[in-house]
Amino acid sequence: MWKTVKYMPENLSETIDLTREYYGESWISDPGYLKWQYEANPAGPAIIQLARDVETNQLAGQYVVIPMRFKAYDKTVNGILSLNTLTRQIYTGQGIFTGLAKTVYQDCAEQGAEFCYGFPNPNSYPGFTRKLGFTDLGSVPLLLRPLNTKTLVTRKLGSLLGSLALPFQLFYKVKDRSDDRYEVYPLTAFNLSAINAFWAKIQDKYPIMGIRDADYIRWRYFENPYRDYQIYGIHKKNSSELIGYIVGRCTEVEGMSSGMIVDFLVDPSVPDAGNFLINRLLRFFVDNNMDLAGSLMMPQTEESRILKANGFFTCPKFLEPQPFPVIYRRLSNQGEDPFLQLNHWFLTMGDYDAI
Repeated sequence: MWKTVKYMPENLSETIDLTREYYGESWISDPGYLKWQYEANPAGPAIIQLARDVETNQLAGQYVVIPMRFKAYDKTVNGILSLNTLTRQIYTGQGIFTGLAKTVYQDCAEQGAEFCYGFPNPNSYPGFTRKLGFTDLGSVPLLLRPLNTKTLVTRKLGSLLGSLALPFQLFYKVKDRSDDRYEVYPLTAFNLSAINAFWAKIQDKYPIMGIRDADYIRWRYFENPYRDYQIYGIHKKNSSELIGYIVGRCTEVEGMSSGMIVDFLVDPSVPDAGNFLINRLLRFFVDNNMDLAGSLMMPQTEESRILKANGFFTCPKFLEPQPFPVIYRRLSNQGEDPFLQLNHWFLTMGDYDAI
């Protein structure tokens, strides 16, 4: 028998012990990371319900969401992102997942949240879609660009065939690009003053966008205690007005050194500025010995077109490390729901927590 208990900050150590049973010592069980994720979010603290064994007082499971602010159809909308959901193995089959989730959704709806979304892994996907009423909106394409084709081919096919990759190595070589009209520069936590003006200008570029103001950018990319991001902005040389930014991170995916483009957004009035942002970040990846670059980007976006013009291509399904489905659940009853159209969303790796 278990009971529902509202999470309090003093329960953090218990949730870490629960998480370590599944993931060991990793970012998802790091105390500093979880305090950042649960407590420092400018959209508000995490909403968490715990399941506790009535007899032993042991923590049996948790259901976690964090608030996320969106600009959607000309208004600000509050949503929640589902993450870090766990049930201890010995308590599976007792309805903990669905029971906690429904309590969290009720709490969030009462606090003004309109919807919940997530990017479930293959193990959790069936529970969300079959038990909790989530709709699968479709998948976000993974775009790839080789940076070191010889290493990639050698890793997959051996050193003999790796030598045959030389022509592709030359084709995918990252060449320096510059333009007298633009200046690309590193964005830091101390020079984000232009972000709010940029966001105010482009917030209606797509129908549904997570709010990317200075508070969010600072929290998401500069205050994260577990990850290092490289962030570049761009402006015209005769102006200090920000006209685009790009965020990247060096990591390892499926045993390959990979530079991931975590976020990328450019002013629609100067789309060619995006080429120089991509080029600068790719040069950073090459300098740090990354073999492959990747990005999640919706296909209808201008940013996807710019990425493809710079050598990115859609990863074939059989090569994906995992699919990237987007699931969605409305928290309040209403008629026709425009959020069900995935091609209205602007989504990148920056809109969830895994990269």
